[in-house]
Amino acid sequence: MKKTYEYRAYPTTKQRQLFTVWLALLRSIYNQALAWRIEAYQTAGLTVKWTTQANALPDLKQASEAFAGLHSDVLQDAMRRLDKAYKAFFRRAQNGEAPGFPRFKGEGRYRSMTFSHLSKHLVRNVRRKFAKVVVPKIGHLKIRYHRPLPDGKIRNLTILKRASGWYVTICVEVPDPIEVHVHTTIGVDVGLNSFAVDSDGEHIPNPRHYRQAEKRLAKHQRILSRRKKGSKRRAKQREIVARCHQRIANQRKDFQFKAAHRIVERCDEVAVENLTITNMLKNHYLAKSISDAGWGSFRLKLQSKAASAGKQFTKVKPHHTSQKCSGCNEIVPKTVSDRLHDCPHCGLVIDRDHNAAINIKKAAVALRGGVSVVNDPEIPRQGTEARNSVRPVGRTLQTSPVPSGRGN
Repeated sequence: MKKTYEYRAYPTTKQRQLFTVWLALLRSIYNQALAWRIEAYQTAGLTVKWTTQANALPDLKQASEAFAGLHSDVLQDAMRRLDKAYKAFFRRAQNGEAPGFPRFKGEGRYRSMTFSHLSKHLVRNVRRKFAKVVVPKIGHLKIRYHRPLPDGKIRNLTILKRASGWYVTICVEVPDPIEVHVHTTIGVDVGLNSFAVDSDGEHIPNPRHYRQAEKRLAKHQRILSRRKKGSKRRAKQREIVARCHQRIANQRKDFQFKAAHRIVERCDEVAVENLTITNMLKNHYLAKSISDAGWGSFRLKLQSKAASAGKQFTKVKPHHTSQKCSGCNEIVPKTVSDRLHDCPHCGLVIDRDHNAAINIKKAAVALRGGVSVVNDPEIPRQGTEARNSVRPVGRTLQTSPVPSGRGN
């Protein structure tokens, strides 16, 4: 399997200038290749393949001094990216999704370059938390080497420009982990009131990173709107706004990775709902909150963590997971505002999300051919006293207070 490691880079002034020039040239060649494909199809109905465009790169390097200084890897990678965009366009068109035809890259829209032919000793001069990587035609690039690379074949190296600076990502092929036999399964239900609730009753509070930073972000965006277009002050303010967005993304990424790790280490199989999040975002009342939670990225992190540990990751159909009673399998209709599952058939009173998580676990066990679920909910005593005394119970990963919000 392949794993990618990211490190903060500290290029010299000369290296930064060279990186900036290279990215501008790569953006230009990407746009030229896209125009070539469009013109060939419109005039002659022909499809230009990426190999045809890649074979034309040597002639381009001979004809232009600017392109002659670029490494062949980054030029070929630009052609691969365009071909990947075309394949994704045709795949979405065939599946009835919004196609999204490949677009020309504007200034600042091409922010990374990938090298595939690297030195065997890529990382050198390791001193405490710093080291240097050997970049073709660039030389030694200083990085913060906060974690060592595992033993394995290095596939590629990518230099990426972000709002906060330059970064290096290194893709390493490592041996596949030993597959773990499934003994325990945890179902995970994502929401907005609580970010996630598992079948063991553990609640993960929703941090609402974007909501917390919304006022600060709005302030910087108002300042940006007052800056004159094309001015240096506007360019500086645009970088400030971009850093605010990156900080929010980093907070969300860090939180989701830690939450996924804690869930995966407690079981042999993780089960989630196969939600169609794009359709859920059409609800304009909840779209911002759903985007802020980042359910899709959290699902990918759970899958990645499970694969790295040799554990199973299962997606189940989301139909009636919230409406079905986990005790007697009867349908108990609820609205979005109903946060408690109160079954009139068997008397089960339980938190709505906990009930859904248990149903997700049962569906995953059924798909695997299992016949039993370890943590079936206990049915409390009947009567008004039992219903009034039941509260959503569960451990939390964070103890800081979280403001209430709409739940699913």
